[in-house]
Amino acid sequence: MRFKHTLEFNTTEELNESFANGNKYISDVIVDVALENLKTKRKNIPVIQFTTKDEDTIYDIMIERSDMIETLKQNLDVMEEYEDYERCQKITDAIYYLQSKI
Repeated sequence: MRFKHTLEFNTTEELNESFANGNKYISDVIVDVALENLKTKRKNIPVIQFTTKDEDTIYDIMIERSDMIETLKQNLDVMEEYEDYERCQKITDAIYYLQSKI
């Protein structure tokens, strides 16, 4: 599977710290890809691929269509922390849209 977004980390620990600290760039990518795919029928949406140099490991981040609302809600918290209110509004609108389709 081909990913439009990729990131490389020196160590797995560096990757884990990035997630633990609420990496804004990663959340931006997740939100942007989710918003681009609101109307898709795909069950699994490729988001971003991470590689680590120390273990030569590849991690693929995907959004399952059934988890789209939860994914957006989780990233809404990050956007609020960083005061990215434009994305917050887009996320809120997207959640409303998806809930209306259920």
